[in-house]
Amino acid sequence: MTPNCSIAILPGERPDRVLVKHFLAHLERTRQQHWCSLDFPEDRISSREAVQVIAMEETGRTTAIEHVPMEWLADSEAEWHRLDEAFGPISRDRSLQVDQYHIDVSLSVNAAKPAPDLHLLAAGVRAWCARQLTTVREGASNHVTIVLDRPVQIHVDKVRCSGEPGRLLIVRAESPRHFETMIHEQLQRKLGKLVLASADRHVLLFENSDGRWSAGQLRVELDAGVEFPDLRRLDEIWMVDSTQWSQHSLAFRLVAHNTEE
Repeated sequence: MTPNCSIAILPGERPDRVLVKHFLAHLERTRQQHWCSLDFPEDRISSREAVQVIAMEETGRTTAIEHVPMEWLADSEAEWHRLDEAFGPISRDRSLQVDQYHIDVSLSVNAAKPAPDLHLLAAGVRAWCARQLTTVREGASNHVTIVLDRPVQIHVDKVRCSGEPGRLLIVRAESPRHFETMIHEQLQRKLGKLVLASADRHVLLFENSDGRWSAGQLRVELDAGVEFPDLRRLDEIWMVDSTQWSQHSLAFRLVAHNTEE
């Protein structure tokens, strides 16, 4: 679908704004929300911090959107590269993706000592995915498979995304070490100006640019964020998987909502 002129991407435009425009195009395609104008309050308001984007639909309804980048979350870069080298090819293997489903697979890779060889573990996990992902039920489910004579715990979160290509993400069951801290820091920076924006709806868009965490892990941290009561004032919280953006592939996932769309 060709986006309308209000969400057309301009040459040299900031990456975060390009991402938000892709998000608006996704909503237009999947929800038939037709946008007629965009406003960037942060460009014209200097007296205080202002929300990044306010989009208006043809109906006159407005939506304020704040983009939240999440980067540099590995316990150590060397550890992350070892994990990505072993499990990244599984996430990117199109033969394992299930059309119209976004699937997160969380592994307890440190459950056994000594830790198994990651490449052998990945081979076992890949074989399990090839056998099971198509038939695994929608929603959250827990499974166990045997790799190298030891049990591997697997948590699957399978969400239907009608009309969208399949997406697969393999992550550790344990969130990255600084995940909670980064979420709290970003909420402190972003949440207040978002809920104060003069708009009918308020949406937070988290960006997963490195594939180190899942929508489920984000949801757990947000549910535990009792020190951020303004989260309940948001209409929706979304995540975009931009790990394959260089291949012109983005995946948008609704993480939480407080009102019916």
